[in-house]
Amino acid sequence: MKRAAALAIIAGAFLIASALPLSAQTDDLISGVIVGREENDDGELAYLSIVDETGAEHRFELAPNTEYGLENQAGDRWVAIHSDDPAEADKRIQESQRRFAPVTVRVENGEARTIVTRESGRLETNLGYLFAVFAVSWAAFFAYIFLMSGRQRDLERQIAQLKKIVQQPNMEEDTQDPDRPTAPTA
Repeated sequence: MKRAAALAIIAGAFLIASALPLSAQTDDLISGVIVGREENDDGELAYLSIVDETGAEHRFELAPNTEYGLENQAGDRWVAIHSDDPAEADKRIQESQRRFAPVTVRVENGEARTIVTRESGRLETNLGYLFAVFAVSWAAFFAYIFLMSGRQRDLERQIAQLKKIVQQPNMEEDTQDPDRPTAPTA
């Protein structure tokens, strides 16, 4: 009975996976730098060429619903759809091309669906983590110094007590029996 249920679950998962739309299976992510752009007869940006890390050049058509998420040199992110402002899209693409900014393009059937700049290299985010580690390290250092100074005071107090005990005349020696032998001193 358990084996039949397991087989039914596996078969159902296989059917669901094979029923995915073909568009989901034909999507392609390509990362690289922009090396070319072409305009249509109206002077609007229509095609984009990217060279990936292997040196292969890829050419994409820009559809009216192509989505952008591009950053400028200062790190400000511009998000828009191509049909909203084609002139601004062209300007941002030219800036990315001029700076050799790495971009990632999601391609579906030869059309660019999304064009975004690489997000993992955000300096501001990394500096926040660096500051957090720096602050925690200094806090740990000062906590360690505080604990060590407390232990040092305790040791100094114990040494002072031991010195007092050694310097005090031993009362037992005065009351000892003179016939009793004493331990040799070093």
